[in-house]
Amino acid sequence: MSSAAWIDESMRQRPDRAGVYVLAAAVIRTDDVESVRFEAARLAPTRRGRVHYREADDDERRKMIQAVSSMTAAMHVVVVGAGMDNARQERARRLCMEQLLWQVGQGGVRQVYIEARTESLNAKDRQAITYLKDRRIIPGGIKADFRRPHGPQGDPLLWLPDIVAGAVSSAHGSETQAHLLVPLKPLLRVDEIPLR
Repeated sequence: MSSAAWIDESMRQRPDRAGVYVLAAAVIRTDDVESVRFEAARLAPTRRGRVHYREADDDERRKMIQAVSSMTAAMHVVVVGAGMDNARQERARRLCMEQLLWQVGQGGVRQVYIEARTESLNAKDRQAITYLKDRRIIPGGIKADFRRPHGPQGDPLLWLPDIVAGAVSSAHGSETQAHLLVPLKPLLRVDEIPLR
């Protein structure tokens, strides 16, 4: 059965080069995409009319995490880049992207949808993906498209990796925030890689 993945990031910066860069993928079987999209769309509207983990308060975050954990047709693969230098975020992204795309590619994903950034940053991602394919680090058949999570053409499936990446970023190295991941555990695979 074929699957696709929706990818988003979160990061926690620290002045001591001990920040984290988190890249998450919501992996959904093709047959389940529309039902999961319907469930994801039900997460909005919030007070702000959009879903974004970083902008949510603690109560909204708990509700988001609980909702994502109830969508059992979506599995979540997360790569945490530990030891991020704030001045080298794009390097952190490339390293995490390599590991994440390799993992989802091994699981049979052939289509990924990455949250769009600026056109120049999207171009950097395209170059990195081409390089990884040319070096046979990731399957050559993986296709990557860029989508926005909000607006007229917005894809609510991008809200899922936003929520998961935000929760993992918040919980990383924090005993007081570790409880955030408990509802997600059955659907979550987290790998940590060093960025130094």
